[in-house]
Amino acid sequence: MPVHPQVAQYLEEISKVDLPPFEEMTPEFIRSTLTPSPEPHIPSKSIENRSIPVNGTKIPIRIYTPPEAIVINAEEMPALVFFHGGGWVMGTLDAYDGVCQDLAGTSGCKVISVDYRMAPEFPYPIPFDDSYSATEWISVHARELGIDRHQIAVGGDSAGGNLATAVALKARHSESLNLVYQLLVYPVTNYQYDTESYQSFGTNYFLTKRAMEWFWDQYLPDESSGREIYASPLRCKDLAGMPDTLVITAGYDPLYSEAVQYIEMLRKSDVNVEHLNYEDMIHGFFRRSDLYDRAYEAVQAAGQKIKQRYSRM
Repeated sequence: MPVHPQVAQYLEEISKVDLPPFEEMTPEFIRSTLTPSPEPHIPSKSIENRSIPVNGTKIPIRIYTPPEAIVINAEEMPALVFFHGGGWVMGTLDAYDGVCQDLAGTSGCKVISVDYRMAPEFPYPIPFDDSYSATEWISVHARELGIDRHQIAVGGDSAGGNLATAVALKARHSESLNLVYQLLVYPVTNYQYDTESYQSFGTNYFLTKRAMEWFWDQYLPDESSGREIYASPLRCKDLAGMPDTLVITAGYDPLYSEAVQYIEMLRKSDVNVEHLNYEDMIHGFFRRSDLYDRAYEAVQAAGQKIKQRYSRM
């Protein structure tokens, strides 16, 4: 299947823009290129900004309450803790504001977006530690936040998907954090570049192999860190005990193969996994409902899957 016409148009447009490739930009410059958030299709009932203590500092979170919520016990509702993408280098709460509102609106859950510290100023494991500690804080303060601490999911796209599933990996051994679902949108799962999709789609489809090499270089303090399971979850030999999972992929994505390998590993560990592949899309499409009709389609599908999970309670 060829790329979607809207993708083809976007690729043609960016080919005409006089910008250096990702790997030739500085972190400061690459952050300045981040596109604003598209407007939400389902505006949240309320949006609250807070700062929470993690690892000796404070990081921002943003809490989205949907207009129509699933209520489990009294006023408590389920929650999705969301980590934005951007190669662990770029990404903001504002840039993901629209997609978080739409995820809240379609799922009926509170969505809590976490602004973890980013590389290269804060390399691995700091973004992971921030993400885990923030999720743990949310669980401990669930009643204050109006959520059910037994009904917390994690999710994210790309590097955010990497952080989400790494949080779920560690949470298996926690008594204070019980995760019931994970939403992984074209997640980074392995520090390696020899897959079929890297070979087929590593150039000319927005995210390139060289860009991913650059992002990994910013994130990892040294190459040996890339072999750790909280950096490369695919290297975990046993994924038993992971929560129910939805993985969304794009067909023309250099990360496609490693996402599929991770799905296979989860299934071998008897984890309940669903896979939705948007075969004519490229990496990064999920957030860009201003460009692609299939973006909001995917967000709706993700929200409905989460809603179905909690509606069974």
